Amino acid sequence: MTSAKKLLIQNGFIVTCKSTAPFEGVSFKGDLLVENGIISKIDTKISLDGLADVDVIDATHKLVVPGFIDTHRHVWEGAYKWMGDWTLFEYMAKTNSLLANRVEAEDAYISQLVGNLEALNAGITSIVDHSHLSSSEAVVDSIVDATKKSGIRSFFCYARMEAFSEAFSGGTPNKEWQMAQIKRLASELAGSDRITLGLAIDPVNDAFYDDIKNELFPLADEHGIDIFSTHYVGGPNGFGAGGSHAFASRGLLDNKSILFVHATSLEPSEYENIKKSNSGVSVTPEVDQGMALGCIVGFTAEDAGIRVGLGVDCSTVVGGDMFAVMRSMLTYQRRLENDEYLQRGELPIHLKRKAQDVFRMATIGGARAIRREHEIGSLEVGKKADIQLLDLTSPSMLGAERNPFQAIVLHATVADINKVIVGGEVLVDRSQPSSAGVFTKVNWSEEVKKAHESLERIRSKFQDWEGEEEQSYTGLRQGMAAMGLKFAA
Repeated sequence: MTSAKKLLIQNGFIVTCKSTAPFEGVSFKGDLLVENGIISKIDTKISLDGLADVDVIDATHKLVVPGFIDTHRHVWEGAYKWMGDWTLFEYMAKTNSLLANRVEAEDAYISQLVGNLEALNAGITSIVDHSHLSSSEAVVDSIVDATKKSGIRSFFCYARMEAFSEAFSGGTPNKEWQMAQIKRLASELAGSDRITLGLAIDPVNDAFYDDIKNELFPLADEHGIDIFSTHYVGGPNGFGAGGSHAFASRGLLDNKSILFVHATSLEPSEYENIKKSNSGVSVTPEVDQGMALGCIVGFTAEDAGIRVGLGVDCSTVVGGDMFAVMRSMLTYQRRLENDEYLQRGELPIHLKRKAQDVFRMATIGGARAIRREHEIGSLEVGKKADIQLLDLTSPSMLGAERNPFQAIVLHATVADINKVIVGGEVLVDRSQPSSAGVFTKVNWSEEVKKAHESLERIRSKFQDWEGEEEQSYTGLRQGMAAMGLKFAA
């Protein structure tokens, strides 16, 4: 691909959901024209006549699909694939309280880059990055630089957290230092098309809620920040206890929309708070099930009129692709509903939930969850050209034209992705294999070397890595038990 400002995708099989209710799915053979990063025309046939300075992609035997939207991921953990057998509090103790303290700027850069490239490689073109590694200005800058380098569309939610030691900020009180970082990032990222600054807010006490109302939200208004990501896990975990009620009772949903992440075991009385405030829910079904976070509310919340998107969460714990997330969400819901039939001694005549339903959540649903449905999430004229092409000649995709939604959700894998495009720019291209890898903006072979060097540096900072992890976990578990959480014997 050249640097042409126009891109014509010809002869593809276009698959998308519409961006307005009822968000119906459509699929048809056609062409798609991109100008200056925006979809300018979609038709059964678009002629090259009169088009100058245009790159052409022949999408024969390809599905042309919106890029997936991952509404929750901790991208900085991208290079650390060893956490899949951990519980939630095990992860918190061993990663946030131990590993994070040993990640320096150089390490943060490569792991953040790996995390974003992993997402792009899997057809994810937009990502809500709940970035809770902010141990120094150098680390924060490295994370932002790596995000820029990847080319992904990032809704970069910087975490104002109370958990970090003040020592990380060079002696400046932690809150003031992090507020200064937010102001600095807001200035530096202003006008960026690929990185939109948001805030990650996880209230741990009444004082933090006061800070949100009196300091963070006014600062957000000043800088046009309108994406706020917060963890909420109900049930025995009780992490982020209070959920939407805690925000609503303090007036924090009066003129703000929040992205409630997980929202497991959500109380029915909370649905109205979330719906009325145009807030969203990010469901991460693989992590929610694997870490015992509680009942997944994705379809229940959507049925109640709530904006619902899907997320990976930690690609250190589960895979980093949306295909597995969609299958996990669909299978979970089908199991619940099929069990109801079986418990009555009945058999379903048809399956209630369809593949298209979770495809919608992974695309336009994600856009709606962060109130960006006017920009991304579907292939429509005027939208940003965030697109993936899937290979219909793959063994897992043959015959997909009859029902492409089923093929994408139930059969496709990362290996079936031919190209990934963000803002009209091809960032992943498997059609032209290279020793440098499939990414067009980075030399993957070189980045792998850097990742290995980083892992060796981190390893050298532990005398007894597993022993220190267990010590950290024991301490956290004892502290949480003292607060009333009950762990199994």
